Amino acid sequence: MHAAGHPYDLLSAVEMDCIHRNVLRILAEVGIEIQNERLLADLAGFGLQVDLAAQRVRFPAPVVERFLADARKDSPPAHPRQVSGSAGIYHGKFHDPQSNQLVDWTEDDLAYYMALAARPGPIKGASMLGSRIGGDAALEPLHERLYCWKYGAEEGGSIYLDELCPYLFEIYQMRSDWLGKPIQEVFRGAVYLVPPLKLGRHEAFQVQYFRERGLHVPIGDMYALGANAPVTLAGGLALNIAEQIALRILDWAWFGLQNLHIGGSISVIDMRTLIYPYGRPEMAVVNLMLAQMARYYGASFHGHAGLSDAKLPSVESGYQKALTGIPNLLATGSLWMDAGLLSIDEVCSPVQLLLDAEFLSALQRFTVEFEINDEAIGLETIKAVGPGGSFLDQEHTVRRMRREHWQPALWSREMLSPWLEGSRALDVDKARAQALDFRASFQARSALSEAQERDLQALIQRAAAHMEAGVE
Repeated sequence: MHAAGHPYDLLSAVEMDCIHRNVLRILAEVGIEIQNERLLADLAGFGLQVDLAAQRVRFPAPVVERFLADARKDSPPAHPRQVSGSAGIYHGKFHDPQSNQLVDWTEDDLAYYMALAARPGPIKGASMLGSRIGGDAALEPLHERLYCWKYGAEEGGSIYLDELCPYLFEIYQMRSDWLGKPIQEVFRGAVYLVPPLKLGRHEAFQVQYFRERGLHVPIGDMYALGANAPVTLAGGLALNIAEQIALRILDWAWFGLQNLHIGGSISVIDMRTLIYPYGRPEMAVVNLMLAQMARYYGASFHGHAGLSDAKLPSVESGYQKALTGIPNLLATGSLWMDAGLLSIDEVCSPVQLLLDAEFLSALQRFTVEFEINDEAIGLETIKAVGPGGSFLDQEHTVRRMRREHWQPALWSREMLSPWLEGSRALDVDKARAQALDFRASFQARSALSEAQERDLQALIQRAAAHMEAGVE
């Protein structure tokens, strides 16, 4: 018996067929704009309908149905129940646990935060997109690799500018030599669609540049209902699925990949402030709908969940992370969280990181296979204790308590009286104390040799000179 991963159906068979019918029409009648002649020519050679003048590729229903039939399908053994996370680091501020202020990043902050995320527990290290450290914004993708490799984090794969592509290729050739692995195994690069159904000129160039060198650049997307997607849940759902299937077909045509995966990062746009909030119920509901449609297609699925709009650790942040995280876990059997993040990924908080670790640790119990058998029920122990007895001193209790019960590290474990007589610490206070204790004993250690870091810095300086000369 386990609690997570049981199908949760919101949509009727008629509703699912309606969504699929409209997905096929979006793909066949609208398609995707791709602003790159070479990529379009290869798609035409693959047999897709390409309009070179309009830079548009369309996907006839038979092609889509053939891909859906032939693609590698999801299966439970390949996707076990699991709960985990990593400390996502994006543009914004660092929540200093000492001053409780939001401050600009320093390299010491970055090294500390990455090390805190690497401690044993449900959070498996850190990942960073762009660079937090001051300097030339155009060179952020190169600094991203430098600091991630230096302090043991995973790079998010930013590319940003076409002019950086040769330097990114060179930096991964260096990484490949250092690790003794093929460059295909160490390369990480990604681009994102901002407007719907459009791979812009720069993103398309970057995909093609690395494709020519045997490297795969995944294409991501996000939808705000009412902004770059229809305002309705149904419309956003259909558009998201159509784009996800289109991107999988592009991977099939360009890279020979036939993996059927549906991702989802769908929320509303706040019509008063025009922000893209994470802590809204619509995100949870759409994830449940997407998970059901993924089962309909036999696809693997991952939904954006466990994030918050709150600016500091608070009741708001906890409720919002639970609002999207728990439904996703129950419906799919797994949950991955970008931990430590607040304010729509604008704030990275060591305090929130530890609170998220506690939350994820508790949620891991939803994936545990609990036994339902005679020994687990313990009828003989129940008979021995009898009416009015206690199970505290029973061998059955001692033998099974640790496997049956989760033990908190930050959440309250005392009644009110001892709490009043003690420190009166809340979970946020305990997390802050742990964060400060870790920092007091922390010493930054580089995973790069002096020669490796020197080579990376030299490459970045060459890129900076090239960019400066290009501006002039």
